Amino acid sequence: MKRVYYLILALILFGPQIVLAAPNATIGVSASSIEKGQSVTATVTITDSAAWNIRITGSGAASCTQKFADVTADAQSTTKKLSLKCTSTTDGTIHFSVTGDITSGAGQTKNVSLSKDVTVNKAKSSVNTLSDLKVNGKTVSGFSSSKTSYTLGEESGSSITIAATPTDSKAKVSGTGTKSLGYGKNAFTITVTAENGAKKTYSITISRADSRSKNNYLKSLSVDKGTISFNKNTTSYLIKVEHDVENVTIKAQAEDSKAQVSGTGTKKLADYVNEFKVVVTAENKTTRTYVVKVARKDKDGNFGKLSSDNIAKSITITDYKFVFDNNVKKYNLLVEEEVNELEFNVVPNNSNATVSVANNTDLKPGLNEVTVTVTAENGDKNEFLFNIYKIGETKTCEVEEESKEDNILSKINVWMIVSGVELIVIISLIAKVASKKKNKKKK
Repeated sequence: MKRVYYLILALILFGPQIVLAAPNATIGVSASSIEKGQSVTATVTITDSAAWNIRITGSGAASCTQKFADVTADAQSTTKKLSLKCTSTTDGTIHFSVTGDITSGAGQTKNVSLSKDVTVNKAKSSVNTLSDLKVNGKTVSGFSSSKTSYTLGEESGSSITIAATPTDSKAKVSGTGTKSLGYGKNAFTITVTAENGAKKTYSITISRADSRSKNNYLKSLSVDKGTISFNKNTTSYLIKVEHDVENVTIKAQAEDSKAQVSGTGTKKLADYVNEFKVVVTAENKTTRTYVVKVARKDKDGNFGKLSSDNIAKSITITDYKFVFDNNVKKYNLLVEEEVNELEFNVVPNNSNATVSVANNTDLKPGLNEVTVTVTAENGDKNEFLFNIYKIGETKTCEVEEESKEDNILSKINVWMIVSGVELIVIISLIAKVASKKKNKKKK
């Protein structure tokens, strides 16, 4: 009898048990705090429920409500999420409340009463403009909060101070303070970040006048063996020496005392062509390179095979356009009154050829004949003539007691002569371009 009792007791205490889960509901929100005008979502999660009758209401800083009533198709318990999105209309608090009931598949019913609060803060400012922008204590000319780009004139100093005032005191400004100026154009940006993170960028472009010398010419260039016919506009030289000359010493002096010269000194020679570069760096860091080529005979008295290539691969003039052809030996060019020297850029077909430019300095009003010469290693020359006509007044001799009529006629004759020369040059240039176009069409 006792055994039966203990068996029944054991079954009750340790045997399999059937547990029926009760329905339940919880509430959550997508954010605990938002700004005025923003939205937040309240979500009610119900578990172990086969039927529900729930109302979610938002009140206070928002007004919203929705009812959810439904059952599962098979009358079995499930998990369900019910959501309501509310948009705040003022700052303060959105109070979410949940009421209703839920029923499990086994018929258990539970009343639901839940709540959740969301804080609504005042909306952050989106103002990201400036009310003032100053450079060196003065408001930038033409400043407007809506204008974001400014190009200022030249500044002689090595730095400027930028100050900026945001329209909204809650906005933050970066990019102000003392700024170093490099020579030439300098660009600076000032960024305004609104309280809500929105950004706006203002830009300032300012130039620093470059008073540094740009003179990168040599005043003199020489070697202790052989002779150089130096011209500051000629950047390539060829010298021939005997085999017993084992080295040469190159000397050079810059035309401007502020310029730096490198590449001089004693150079050891190998047989045949030796190339040495002398570089002049102006105060403004622009450079000009002079090339000295020394051809040394071998022990049999030969220079080796010296190239006869004196072709000019290209000739250009900085700031002026014309069509170059190695087979065309004469060119006409009209330049402005203020031009005193042209910058020729000559590239020989053979790197061992030398280049010289003559009569290119101190251009006078009227006709100037500038000669560009490409000299091959073996001494063969290829010359190009540039007729440079410079616009300007031509001085005439004054004749004593000249009558008013003669004076007028004299001025007319001078004008006709000058205009005639200009017209001839212009007509020649037009005819040359037209001829080029015609030849291209034929091809």
